[in-house]
Amino acid sequence: MRKWKQMTGSVLAAAMAAALMAGCSNRTQQAPATTAALSAETSAAGKETEAAAKGEEVTLRMSWWGGDSRHERLLALIDEFEKENPGVNIEPEYSAFADYRDKFTMQLTSGAAADIMAVDQPWVSSIISQGEFFVDLSVYDELLDLEGFDSYLMDNFCRFDQGTIFLPAGVNGMGSLVDTEKLAEFGFDMNDKDFTWDDLIALGEAVHEADPKQYLACTDSKQCGLYYMRTYLRQLTGKQFINDDGTVGVTKEELAEALSLVNTLYEKQIFQPIEESGIYDNTMTQNPAWIDREMFMILGRTSVMTDMSARRADESGVYTTTGFVLPQIEGGKESGIEVRPSCLFAVNKNCANPDVAAKFLAFIFNSEKGAENLLDTYSVPAREDLRAFCNEKELLDASAVENVNYSLENSGSVVNAWSNNAEVEAMMTEIMQKIAYKQYGSMEEAAQEVMDRIAQIAAANPA
Repeated sequence: MRKWKQMTGSVLAAAMAAALMAGCSNRTQQAPATTAALSAETSAAGKETEAAAKGEEVTLRMSWWGGDSRHERLLALIDEFEKENPGVNIEPEYSAFADYRDKFTMQLTSGAAADIMAVDQPWVSSIISQGEFFVDLSVYDELLDLEGFDSYLMDNFCRFDQGTIFLPAGVNGMGSLVDTEKLAEFGFDMNDKDFTWDDLIALGEAVHEADPKQYLACTDSKQCGLYYMRTYLRQLTGKQFINDDGTVGVTKEELAEALSLVNTLYEKQIFQPIEESGIYDNTMTQNPAWIDREMFMILGRTSVMTDMSARRADESGVYTTTGFVLPQIEGGKESGIEVRPSCLFAVNKNCANPDVAAKFLAFIFNSEKGAENLLDTYSVPAREDLRAFCNEKELLDASAVENVNYSLENSGSVVNAWSNNAEVEAMMTEIMQKIAYKQYGSMEEAAQEVMDRIAQIAAANPA
């Protein structure tokens, strides 16, 4: 049985030291495997890697973040791949998301990164600006069948001047996770694709009026900025929050209107008071009000619809939550629906056996076996054929698949790098907290602070 290897500080330190001394893994493989790419089932069968042809062994390090369910599923796939490929050893390094980024960045820039690594899409621009760290996966197209992945994801998030450097693990649309049974008591219609922000406010007022312990929306400060303020702003303006040159992309009046939405949701008690909810920032699904069914909606990406820490079941084990659309502005400039990879995977350019790494990526993200094992750990597959396969076998949450398809058909503009900037995100989280604590005399005052601080961030980070 494989021993789980948590990505602790000591493990990372040892891994970094070893990698800095010896470089990325340079051991090689023994026996060939059959990779069952769904759309080209036999194209990779019998294809030997260079290491296999030489009868050598391979050890690859693989890093990712997630919860226990994701760890279990990826570890199971690693075991299966190793059984099918004698001589290949894949060493897992994993952690919770909160611990992953800083360690990942440190390892990448120091030359100590794993051979196969998970990358969050908002990090990409910053990483690419620092150098060329990854293998061009188009070299392994016969294994990976890159054209089989959703072209929207590949064109907007995976292909760059230096080639195809990422593979999408899954696809995320945007919508909400809702408790349909509870909300039906307030006239909520699951089939209403024209659900507006005004509808959300009216529903939230009814929920809280019925019971002062109840609040419609479960959220935290970060989510207020990402899924309420920014979504509303995109729908209102059809513009990027921050332009590619670091200047604010909207007017002060438009920004104040979007901030007013968050202010209204706190004032009308659609959101739980921050004095109570703030304890659960970054862990909002652990809020007792959500667990005890006193909150009924979470806005976010498709992956929240399949996240077992967010979903709820009744005493008989039947889920009480399902996916729903994203609220809209009537006559808005765009949908505000952001479609993006749930996670990206890359191969380290220093990897001595990139063909083996590509073969493993094909095994987990481009095969029926991989889809059956991963299920919804990365939302839903980034390949339409694998989504169809999973649907036929009823392996995925139907509402999550429907949300992805709806999002792909109604996607808004791709959010640019500046709008996804980590410093901007942290600043907006702070602004949301200040609104919740009523620290502004007006939303125009809040908007001005946002604009001033974006200018400061841009000045400190010139292109």
